[in-house]
Amino acid sequence: VVLDDVWSRSNAQQLLFEAEGYKTIITTRQDYSIPISNSTRVYNIPMLQKADALSLFCFWAFGQPSIPTTEDEDLVKMVEAECKGLPLALKVIASSLRGEPRPVWENAKKRLTRGQSISEYHRDELFHCLETSIDVLDDESKQCFLDLGSF
Repeated sequence: VVLDDVWSRSNAQQLLFEAEGYKTIITTRQDYSIPISNSTRVYNIPMLQKADALSLFCFWAFGQPSIPTTEDEDLVKMVEAECKGLPLALKVIASSLRGEPRPVWENAKKRLTRGQSISEYHRDELFHCLETSIDVLDDESKQCFLDLGSF
């Protein structure tokens, strides 16, 4: 079972249990530790390095690994920074801004800075990414995923 983006330690601890053949993977951005037992392992995966995050963002926003000379470098870097090095956020936000004029980029920066989604497109794009991942599961795994999702 994969529990993505768990925000609280108490939630993580409640969801961990030991059973034969059962594994739980928890992802979190929080810096807390789960009690280690024989069956628990912690892997710290670093965020993308700043240069790698910018390169990924530019790939999806401009189709190249760097900021084109025709773009406002400071504005691009401010929008990219709001993605916090998270690959899916970099892809979804950059893709939605591809080919958009400067005012759209400025509005995106303002909304992201306030913690708001910049459009319904982001939700739809995120759901599409998740749907693609779910579609490849066998029927039993899909049912397990849906059961967990309703929890």
